[in-house]
Amino acid sequence: MKKLQLILISIISILTFTRCDDETAMIGSSIVPDSDTISYSSMRLYAKSKSIMANDSILANSSRVYLGRFTDPETNTVFTSDFIAQFNCVENYGFPDNGVIGNSVKSIELKLFFNSYFGDSLNTMKCEVYELDNTLEEGIPYYTNIDPTEFYNPDKAPLATKVYCAKDETIPDSIRLDDNYTPSITIKLPNELGERFISKYYEKDKNGNHIGKINFSNSEEFINNVFKGVYVKSSQGDGTVLYISMARLNVSFDYFVKGASGEMDSITSGIATFSSTQEVLQVNKFNNGNLKELVENETSCTHLRTPAGVFTEVELPIDEIMANNDTINSVKIKFTRYNSNENNGTFKYTAPSRILMVRKSDMYSFFLKNKLANNVTSYATTLNPSSNEYEFNNISRLINYCVCEYETGTASDPNWASKNPDWNKVVLIPISIITDSNGNIVAINHNLSMTNTRLRGGENDEIAVDVITSKFNN
Repeated sequence: MKKLQLILISIISILTFTRCDDETAMIGSSIVPDSDTISYSSMRLYAKSKSIMANDSILANSSRVYLGRFTDPETNTVFTSDFIAQFNCVENYGFPDNGVIGNSVKSIELKLFFNSYFGDSLNTMKCEVYELDNTLEEGIPYYTNIDPTEFYNPDKAPLATKVYCAKDETIPDSIRLDDNYTPSITIKLPNELGERFISKYYEKDKNGNHIGKINFSNSEEFINNVFKGVYVKSSQGDGTVLYISMARLNVSFDYFVKGASGEMDSITSGIATFSSTQEVLQVNKFNNGNLKELVENETSCTHLRTPAGVFTEVELPIDEIMANNDTINSVKIKFTRYNSNENNGTFKYTAPSRILMVRKSDMYSFFLKNKLANNVTSYATTLNPSSNEYEFNNISRLINYCVCEYETGTASDPNWASKNPDWNKVVLIPISIITDSNGNIVAINHNLSMTNTRLRGGENDEIAVDVITSKFNN
């Protein structure tokens, strides 16, 4: 009983000392001088935006390449995609030691495997395959406006041409619908090319020493001494773009093996395979013939178009924010997407699902140096399908970074801002992300799929920027 009374007394004591009535609720603020209290204010400012050409800002190196041509029925812009590919040779690759039968190459094929495509599956398309005269160099950044004539001779006849459709009607549905089936385009190349591969492997020096194995000891030797690669050019057709996951060379040949007698008197077949993998280079060549006219003439909105196309540049009202001379707490900006009307009855563009906001001065180095969004000079966000908006909830650290840069620059040079006209500009770029097994983002790349959307903005429609600042009362 006494224990119960002690517990009740303790509870009453705690409630008595922690109770806060109307008179004591303001004690904390009443003992702070008025000059030390903080007041908050909000204001709405406006940013300007415009479309800009991507030009040479998109890195061409990619694990996936694209082939085809497509004309946008609404804007009449023509997109064409070609690619250059090298082929990997596994270390110390070897043809049969006992030798391949002379002139026994039965075929050499270039197979282009694609996991998806854009456009009409039944369009008739045509491509040409050229052999490279010069190699792509490791460590050099190639961009999607690359000039293929630096690597092949356009005056030479192509190795092969191929007429194809994305959907091969000769493949039965029972195979096409199998989960293990990957559609492909097969292009027959001249058998002489396959004979070159074999002769290069069995090459001997003047003393009869077998030196050809060096040519197949690794990818570098193979590319430099045997086969530099291919340029695959979309030459005819319109309406289909293949998303190619891998290119592969298959060399089919005959060679001798031991028969029942124990002598090398039986013939069997073999296939040598060389694939475009991450160990070698493959680059995209994109062309948008009349995209410049779209950017210059359509100014009632801004565009985001991929894979090679248009970004949106935004001029932030940082000078107006600085004029307030308060502490910047929050800066919110969102970009409203117009619903897409680009539909010709057989397809519909999708909007980029993710975009990057990055300082214009960093739009090259961000991708070149494989950076991730740091929420200071770069931010990533996802399209909100319910509101149809790309929203950046708080870019105050970016604003403060730009303010600091401006103040530091103008302190030493009053003309700093005019010499650095992009100090208050950012660019919106569609991106794709790569994650690890735990879902952590490990890489951010340019979105190279066929996407297209229009954003509110342009010459006559400014974008709201909501700013919250604070200051000590004087």
